[in-house]
Amino acid sequence: MSVPRPDGPGASALEGAAAALCGLVAMAAVAWLALWLLGAGSVGSPVTMAMTLDAMAVGGSVSAGSVNSASSTGSSGAMGSILSGLFGGGGGGMSPSMSGAASVMPLGVTLVGSVVLWLVFSRRLRQRPVTARELGARAAGAGAAALIAFLLVATLAHGTITMPASVMSKGLGGGQSAGAGAGGGALGGMFGGGASSQDTTMSYDVHVGSTVFGALVWVTVVLALGCLVGRRVRVPLGGAVDRVRPGWAPSLSAVVRTLLVLAVVPMALVTFVGVVVGGRFGTVAGGVLLLAPNALAVLLTLGVGTQWTAATHPVQSQGGNPLASIMGALGGGQQNTAQQQPRTEHLRSLSAGGWPLWLAALTVTAVILLTCAFVAARNTTPADTRPLHRYDGPLARHLGTAERFGLVTAVVLGSAAWLAGASGNLGVSMFGSEMGGTRAELTGSVLWTVLFGLLAGGVAGFLGSLGRTADLYGGMTSLRRILARKSPSATSSHSPAPGTDPGTLEAPLGNR
Repeated sequence: MSVPRPDGPGASALEGAAAALCGLVAMAAVAWLALWLLGAGSVGSPVTMAMTLDAMAVGGSVSAGSVNSASSTGSSGAMGSILSGLFGGGGGGMSPSMSGAASVMPLGVTLVGSVVLWLVFSRRLRQRPVTARELGARAAGAGAAALIAFLLVATLAHGTITMPASVMSKGLGGGQSAGAGAGGGALGGMFGGGASSQDTTMSYDVHVGSTVFGALVWVTVVLALGCLVGRRVRVPLGGAVDRVRPGWAPSLSAVVRTLLVLAVVPMALVTFVGVVVGGRFGTVAGGVLLLAPNALAVLLTLGVGTQWTAATHPVQSQGGNPLASIMGALGGGQQNTAQQQPRTEHLRSLSAGGWPLWLAALTVTAVILLTCAFVAARNTTPADTRPLHRYDGPLARHLGTAERFGLVTAVVLGSAAWLAGASGNLGVSMFGSEMGGTRAELTGSVLWTVLFGLLAGGVAGFLGSLGRTADLYGGMTSLRRILARKSPSATSSHSPAPGTDPGTLEAPLGNR
């Protein structure tokens, strides 16, 4: 039988590049489907918006600004017309302008692209062992292709969107009553923020540097995780990594695979229902397709004790602007001032969900962690469960499993809390300074998530190892016992064979 020859560096690099491009195509398809379900074609081009979501999925940030034109200037309100005429008119640099920015990762798009990238990248790796040279060429090809492809995506991801008048009024700090009565306050009145005002056209583009850097990090993390947790993939990662991988890979594999299933299954089901039913279900499905992993990250980290905060802050006019006090007196009033107070909502507070939400998150997180810990303990050999410190007592195996699983849980949940955060702002600028607007953010403490994840993961790892030991000692179900007795060649896995030393059973259980 002929042994397959290793691929050359060129062929390996091309296959790695093809994997990265397939991942990008999958991300574009998911982004376009989500935009179609959301009905985003009515506000802008779905193609450029899909490319924008692809860039945001790897960490790119988006900025936007108002489009100055003769038509928009004519419909921007009385004060806007006067100021535009005084300070440059149709598109002049001194005319009032809107600006905004958004920093959020649609992890649904990221997740689908990551899965496709790894499946294509590891196709040949699952067929035969590869050399370190082949693996390096494949990784280099994937990284180079991702860099070039996302550079093009970030360059082309620019266009215009039509902002409804209601969004503009609320974005400038005006509430519903203020928007109806006073046009969203002084700033809203400047731009025609009343109920009869027209929509506003804004241009958007993507930051190229953050997108390209994020693409390289994305490819590196996906390939590293795949090589560590892949069960049918055997790749040479180096002496030190190969020595520690058997003890850490089962815990990492159990957590990553479980989270992957918990995110993908709801996305697939809800998307299918949204495509078939349409209407409001389609809108919900579009949001789920983009942000289901974000919601899962918030839920799990909330379950281990992380405090998540959703806040909106009005942007005050910068000091030294001579028009700030004048515009604050034009239609602002007491009502508008009250509408622009900062608002902060803690997800565990009674108004946002209260203790039922936290208890539900705690229950779900506990079940998931205990299940993952049991699977990790089952797939780890006794020789790879030694504690990270010097301890050879009867609980050595359980402590070693708890330490490894706790560290893996802390890293995964901390990363999830960092990626699920979001922020954005929308405001009005004049004379090079902000006259007003609103900032919104969703944040969770990454440091507390790491600490709580380490504690919760350690407890779950210890209990999972104890559960695995109990199963080996005789925790088999009655059905498995019946099948084992009826099998003529079956040998009990929880009792020593006749004539053997009972110590052969005690050794793998860590009781030595």
